[in-house]
Amino acid sequence: MSLEVFFDPAAERHDTGPHHPERAQRLEAFAAGLERAGLSRESFLRPQHATADAIQAVHPAKYVGVVEAVCESIPAGSVGELPTGDTVVSHESYAIALSAAGGAIAAAETAKPGAPTLALVRPPGHHAEPARGMGFCLFNNVAIASSRALRASGNVLIVDFDYHHGNGTQAWVERALAGEERGLGFISTHAYPAYPGTGAFDESRVNDAGFVLDIPLPHSTDTDDFTNVWAQLLPLAARRVQPKTIIVSAGFDFLAGDPIAGLSVAARAVDSLCDLLGETAAEHNASLAFVLEGGYSLDNLRASGESLGRVFSSGGLTASPSARATLRDERLRKMVDEAKRWLA
Repeated sequence: MSLEVFFDPAAERHDTGPHHPERAQRLEAFAAGLERAGLSRESFLRPQHATADAIQAVHPAKYVGVVEAVCESIPAGSVGELPTGDTVVSHESYAIALSAAGGAIAAAETAKPGAPTLALVRPPGHHAEPARGMGFCLFNNVAIASSRALRASGNVLIVDFDYHHGNGTQAWVERALAGEERGLGFISTHAYPAYPGTGAFDESRVNDAGFVLDIPLPHSTDTDDFTNVWAQLLPLAARRVQPKTIIVSAGFDFLAGDPIAGLSVAARAVDSLCDLLGETAAEHNASLAFVLEGGYSLDNLRASGESLGRVFSSGGLTASPSARATLRDERLRKMVDEAKRWLA
């Protein structure tokens, strides 16, 4: 097993200004971790820009035009902000956002059973709603890739373990399931309450077409409870949707020490998540694609890149946590038990 990586060096030209947490050094740190795991940067593939059709499968043309016009209006060397939300952009941000979406598409299309992929991209995407960029996000990379994968390959499971709720991805999934789409699932853990204020447990919906499953994590959540939530729910979520493709919104800001987020979760949780995702993909003979989202500690990003690279270069590290393990937090235990009933 080896990990194929899509990376555009031009991503550094998405300028967010001084002292902004979503900065170009994030990708360099993650790439350094992959190199520690034995991957060669020379093997990274440069993605093509996403086409207008691919972007507009998720985002209306009017919004896309706003993003392009705002970025075009910003003088070189300066930064501005999208009128739709808290997202800093620069003159080249529109082009770099097309590259990020293209990287997510390439990762999803290239991944094969037993041959996972990673889109090492910025800006991130999971906060971008169909007609609203926010939370550092311009276009929703994972939603765009999932829309393409759903049509090309069949059922898709979206997994999001970022500290922040992927409100934009959920909005797209809800819209898709309200239409004609079938075989689409979204499962997320995220701190709650936290930005952007969405992702309460009662937003979850499970029906014959697919599901949205939100597990809001108390801020006191520790490593064992975090990994055990995923160990108990991910296999059931996958069996429910029977995915051909699993696309992961891989945000590493849930780790302790993140400067703008962070739970009391140790770095070993990344190993457990990677093992569990690999096992789940193997059970369903599904492709597995990771797309970088948040994570603002450079040390954590380096360590997470090393974990991801090592797990998927060696075929797995250790056994995943037992799905029978008891959750310590009673609030989590009640939510997980209810979710298990829904998914059964």
